Amino acid sequence: MKVFGVILAGGTGQRFGDATPKQFIRLAGEPVLRRSTAALASSGLIDQVVVVANAEWLKETHDAVAGLLGAPISVVPGGATRNESTRAGLTAVGADAGDIVLIHDAVRPLLSREVIERVIAPLREGRAEAVDTVIPTADTLVVVEGDRITDIPERSRFRRGQTPQGFIVGTLRQAYEATPVGSAASDDCTLVLRHVPGARLVHVAGDEENIKITTRIDLVLADRLLQLRAIGGDRIASTPATAGSWNDRRVLIIGGTHGIGAAIADAAQAAGARVSRVGRGSKGGVENPTAVAEMIEQAAANLGGIDDVIVTAGILRIGEIAAQSAEEILETVAVNLAGSLLAARAAHPHLAASKGTLTLFTSSSFTRGRARYAAYSATKAAVVNMMQALADEWVGDGIRVNAVAPERANTEMRRNAFPAEDHAALLQPEAIAAATLALIRSGLTGQVLDVKKHEGAAPAD
Repeated sequence: MKVFGVILAGGTGQRFGDATPKQFIRLAGEPVLRRSTAALASSGLIDQVVVVANAEWLKETHDAVAGLLGAPISVVPGGATRNESTRAGLTAVGADAGDIVLIHDAVRPLLSREVIERVIAPLREGRAEAVDTVIPTADTLVVVEGDRITDIPERSRFRRGQTPQGFIVGTLRQAYEATPVGSAASDDCTLVLRHVPGARLVHVAGDEENIKITTRIDLVLADRLLQLRAIGGDRIASTPATAGSWNDRRVLIIGGTHGIGAAIADAAQAAGARVSRVGRGSKGGVENPTAVAEMIEQAAANLGGIDDVIVTAGILRIGEIAAQSAEEILETVAVNLAGSLLAARAAHPHLAASKGTLTLFTSSSFTRGRARYAAYSATKAAVVNMMQALADEWVGDGIRVNAVAPERANTEMRRNAFPAEDHAALLQPEAIAAATLALIRSGLTGQVLDVKKHEGAAPAD
């Protein structure tokens, strides 16, 4: 009894509101389709995967799944509807009637191996001919006709369907043979339920994280879930890197002589990295293009190349914007934003050669401008926007770009700005350093990592 996987990737992304179908939108540096396909192909539970593609996007589909390890993967054109695409995939797998086939949405990239196992088990054990993956609904269900509510059923009887759905191949073929031409259903379990009398259709538990990316909000949620999987959340990410885990990695830290930058340098060195530290005022300052280029070239010469560039340099100036001089405003923008842009430009050839990483520093204040923080908050929001752009721009070069957003931290810059503050209540630089190294080694790109002292910590002022 072999197990085949069919990925339905024929969507056009109309509800997503983008010219590019949502299966090709990048999630942490990789197309959503690639992550969904990899979930099946690399699970060790599947013998062959067929990706059913939109006929107008065949090349992009081939490119998205190229080089994935695990089960063999082939790409075939689909039809105008979901059911027609399933037919195409079912034909392409060439399975025997007694084999198993799993049908999975191309836009569910967070499928776990445990869910795949749960779907396969009843089919392999002979307890079912079809299996649906479901989760409970936390929301009240309402039946409507026009603008009237006609019923509010007991929600404990209802579930939300996910994929993969699993079938004995012969049962699914029978369902399609009995389906009238031109009729359609939103999923394949519906067809079995309608057209294969006596078929045993059972459900297994899905996973709340196995979300379907339909809207841009879904993409944001998937991005954060992926980050939590890879890094483990704030508390786990605060665990120091183990000795030897960074052996011989070549790291440049701009802003590495004080505060958070110094803590990152110490942590990286303790883990085995070779580190070059430069201050934000080195050689003329991070806002000086010539100075930044010299910093990076000298570090590359001393280290024999660069694997990671981390830019922590920044200034925090508090006060009403009308009371600040033009020179003070321009300095904040130059150091906090232009410095990162200049460092990125100068570091690019070295990071492209090493397939390395660029990590920038924003702040928890980037999400909303605050009174007396106008220039600072604006630059930190711009850093996030810059990071996201570079993550996409450099993905073809193999460079990963991320940002760290710590909450209020116990640094000299913070203490000078708020001398009366309880410094013991602040986040320690060592915790930020540990989280930063975890992010760099996660393999993700395009991420903003929030680092907090504890759950429920107050936001930065």
